[in-house]
Amino acid sequence: MLQRTFQHIPGVGPWREKDLWSRGIRTWDDFPEAGQGVALNRKSDDVARARIAESKDALARRDLRKLAELLPSREHWRLYPEFQDDAVYFDIETDGREAQAPTVVSLFDSKGLHVFIQGRNLDALPEAMAARRLWVTFNGSCFDVPVLRDYFGPGRFPVPDAHIDLRFVTRRLGMGGGLKEIEGKIGAERPPHMKGVNGYDAVLLWRAYQRRGDVEALRFLVEYNLYDAFQLRTLMDVAYNRGADELNQDVTRLPVFERGDVLYDVSRIILELGPTERDLETLARVRAMEQDG
Repeated sequence: MLQRTFQHIPGVGPWREKDLWSRGIRTWDDFPEAGQGVALNRKSDDVARARIAESKDALARRDLRKLAELLPSREHWRLYPEFQDDAVYFDIETDGREAQAPTVVSLFDSKGLHVFIQGRNLDALPEAMAARRLWVTFNGSCFDVPVLRDYFGPGRFPVPDAHIDLRFVTRRLGMGGGLKEIEGKIGAERPPHMKGVNGYDAVLLWRAYQRRGDVEALRFLVEYNLYDAFQLRTLMDVAYNRGADELNQDVTRLPVFERGDVLYDVSRIILELGPTERDLETLARVRAMEQDG
């Protein structure tokens, strides 16, 4: 889909792009060379050829940042197949306060699942995210990224080469609703004990962990957040394929990610979340308060 876009050319939007396709100019290589025909108009064609050459060079160098700069943000989903090995799918939970501090952040990338927890290893998150050039979120451009940038500071929190926010991609494809609603529509539902759990529940689980050292509450919270992260891989694959279907393009469809391989890792991570020394101190303090009462 990337080499079939012409929306990186000034003055070309969805309608003119489809017009080019209908006239047999379906890829960058199909755009006529100088003196071999007119695609847009003589002046615009010179600009188009220069932009296509720039894009081909960026793709050859795997310069994701340059390609993302050339493309309108609404079309960044087309970058996905070329750069999916560089992708990280992530989601955050917060403490529910006005300042919205992150409590748990889960990442899923080609190396597997990673969990960062406030008071444990959250400080290592910026470096982990900086290692991935393509970010995939659901509403992350409006919530997750601003929260993390405010928390760590813009000087420390990285900026990706490209960011695909699936909230807006799925809406354009007629797959409206929240993440969990869309998961149900595409057959990627969560296990029974996860159904109905929402962001406010996540806040309550974190408070239970903070106030009572309740590690079981933390485990439930982490499991919930992990699903929010790795389910994005499935949704990204489905959205890309539907986008190609919507545009009636004969490009290779992506195999949709099957989550079965990561469920074992989810269980392992949750079981490994034992209490820290601070958790044990909290629990001892709560028990002492109960005895005093």
